[in-house]
Amino acid sequence: MQYPLKKLTLGIITGTALGGLCSPAQAQSQAQIYGLLDVSTGSTQLAGAAKTAGVFNGSMTTSFWGIKTQEDLGGGWGALSQMESFMQVNNGSAGRSSADSYWARTSWVGLSNPWGVLQLGRAVTPGFLMAIKLNPFGSASALGPFIMHTYMPSATQPFMTSEGASDSAWSNSVAFTSTDMSGWRFTVQSALAQGGTTGKRNTAGLSYTHGAFYGGLVYEKMDQMSMNWGAPVAPLATAARPLITASSVQNIQAGASYDLGPAKLYAQNLKSRIDAASGAEARLNTSQLGTSVVAGPGRVLFSVAHTAQTQSAKASLARTTVSVGYDQWLSKRTDVYVALLRDRVTGINPGTSVLVGMRHTF
Repeated sequence: MQYPLKKLTLGIITGTALGGLCSPAQAQSQAQIYGLLDVSTGSTQLAGAAKTAGVFNGSMTTSFWGIKTQEDLGGGWGALSQMESFMQVNNGSAGRSSADSYWARTSWVGLSNPWGVLQLGRAVTPGFLMAIKLNPFGSASALGPFIMHTYMPSATQPFMTSEGASDSAWSNSVAFTSTDMSGWRFTVQSALAQGGTTGKRNTAGLSYTHGAFYGGLVYEKMDQMSMNWGAPVAPLATAARPLITASSVQNIQAGASYDLGPAKLYAQNLKSRIDAASGAEARLNTSQLGTSVVAGPGRVLFSVAHTAQTQSAKASLARTTVSVGYDQWLSKRTDVYVALLRDRVTGINPGTSVLVGMRHTF
């Protein structure tokens, strides 16, 4: 029996934070513990890096567990909360790395009403939610080209990422997501620096769903910040490894998908402008095309992403990453996958990753 990929990449990944919580409460009060475990084995190698063989965490979906609650307040209103923590199943550590706070995935309280959901705390951005929705590999950090190019800085590459320093969720934020309005839905989110280096952040997203078609647009503006874009550690920033201490960033993201039944088509683009107080500037343009095709009891997944990077006083760079994989559901909660990735960057040796893994939700 075949189960749709979106069950993991949208339903569990967001903890049904938006779609499910916009609906009326089904009971006086509810509490749920849930999560996802993803472990793979094989070898990984990005462009410019050495090949590493072993057992890896979260190649398709970063492992996590969470707690969410919902209380019916009457009159179409509800009280909500959600806290989610990343974990590394292969070694038992908490977080994606030691730098993560415990509830780094999301942590918020909120209210639902007939018009939508209000969230206060650390909430997932509309840009990340759209990125995984318009991606056959979902939120895959080791196998999904678009997520790798936009959210995963590499220590071995002279490449920036448009979202890597700001992350997929914003702390100290207020967010509102509307209910469905004849296929239209909008989200606005704002976060203040509160004395830190992350700056003032604002974003707005608009999407439209009609039958098999989905389209979306997201704009982000981050100001008054002092955060490093580029090489993840300052000593690695050389003439060949650019680094900008950004004072402002603007991102514009757009994309669409169309479900043909036997196959689903995906396309998206993210343009980013990164400015420093010194006057330096970097621009990133990332595009992705992908598809998922029914094949027997599972789906064949394909995605290619290309990023062009230009920066003040630096040579232009290009990165192209291609992934192909097969994902098969064993039950409603368990799937297995195999994938091959090829990564190319201007001026450095290409890399190849091959992974076989399993995901289980609870």
